[in-house]
Amino acid sequence: MNKVMVLILTLLSGIVSAESTLPVRALALDEVLDAALRAFPGLLSAEQRKQVSEGELQTAQGGFDTLLKSQNRWSVAGLYENNNYDVVVEQPTSFLGATFFGGWRRGTGDYPVYEGKSLTANAGEARIGVNIPLWRNRDIDRRRASLQQAELGKLIANHEFDQALLEVRRQASHRYWDWVLAGVRLRTVEQLLQVAEQRNDGILQRVAAGDIPEFEALDNQRAIIERRERRVAAQRLLEQSAIQLSLYWRDAEGQPQMPTAELLPNDFPGQEPKIQLNFDEAIAAALAQRPELKRLALQGQQTETELVLQQNQQNPALDFQVMGAKDIGFSKDKLNRDELYLGLNVDIPLQQRVAGGRAQVASANLQRLKWERKGTEDRVEAEVKDVLSALNAARQRVTLSQQQRQAARQLEDGERTRFELGETTLLFVNLREIASGDATLQAAEAASSLFKAHADYQASLAAPLAIGEGGRRD
Repeated sequence: MNKVMVLILTLLSGIVSAESTLPVRALALDEVLDAALRAFPGLLSAEQRKQVSEGELQTAQGGFDTLLKSQNRWSVAGLYENNNYDVVVEQPTSFLGATFFGGWRRGTGDYPVYEGKSLTANAGEARIGVNIPLWRNRDIDRRRASLQQAELGKLIANHEFDQALLEVRRQASHRYWDWVLAGVRLRTVEQLLQVAEQRNDGILQRVAAGDIPEFEALDNQRAIIERRERRVAAQRLLEQSAIQLSLYWRDAEGQPQMPTAELLPNDFPGQEPKIQLNFDEAIAAALAQRPELKRLALQGQQTETELVLQQNQQNPALDFQVMGAKDIGFSKDKLNRDELYLGLNVDIPLQQRVAGGRAQVASANLQRLKWERKGTEDRVEAEVKDVLSALNAARQRVTLSQQQRQAARQLEDGERTRFELGETTLLFVNLREIASGDATLQAAEAASSLFKAHADYQASLAAPLAIGEGGRRD
């Protein structure tokens, strides 16, 4: 039994040690984007704007809520003692601004002759009717205008969220590629430092043998100190970029999490995402898809609705009313009454300053939105042109920087061989190594600019971000 337990423990320890030696998978861009879209506070804040618009729409729909009114009056002292009860239900509609109503009233007791109409049968009087605007408020009124504007406001909130979403994705992509670039920078500097430290013993031996002068050893010590300083600066830059990336890479509780150096990919992806659109198609797509342009168009419709409403409010109010009434039950004074009433109410604004002023405000706002939309369209077109130019320049930089890096490495290897043969000094070796390291960093910076430009391109077109294989280790 003891041998079996020992065997099991041995197997388990072997599994644990094997798992501990597994390579850590690099943090990929899509993981950062997923975390940002799930828990970035700015995006969650924009999400609440959609909830606000839902509440505003419900508020506007409340303008058509059924209304119950009740009026009760008791004469407790005086020449005539009577009681009055009146209940009415009103239902405004969007059909020509008509309002339907129905009610019941009951009047009992003594009334003067001129108020005899207040007396009803013992079960009261039922009535029903409709009020129809014929001029002002017929085609549009405040209820219908508010409802239309709230429906448009809901769409506007969605576009505002989309705009915030695009910006978060763009910023998260930029911070990710900054972090990858900082990792490449740190590895390059550490490699240069390692080279200088490894050859230090050989240089000291050659100095002791009289093969090279002593100042060569001093020069190598200087190079080691300089490269250590560069490593400190590169380490700080990596930490800074990791802190910035943590604002977008969040855990399940929505808290920022710092990516460690073990999560860094080895290098930038070898292939950039493909672009399917040409110059004219890209501009057309951006103008059709950008959420801020859609938002401005909807805000223009809201303002047009307000302008139409205020122009309508300057018209005279001419309301036609039909009402029928019938007594219910027994009346000791007379038989039950069946009544039909027709009414025409006229309301003419003589100065029209309120509606006129509001119409002027709406007209000016409408013109302002048109100019703002024009300026936004010009800016969007310029952004697309600029990002396409940046993509083209970044591609050229990547090609040239790779060629430069290859040439710098050949020169570095050649200069190091010449030094070992005694044909050059350590000063030139250091210069070649620094030039090779700088060429590596320039190639990384060019790649970072290329992938940042792709993030800008996707944001400028308001299109889904093409992630591809970015940020993953093979």
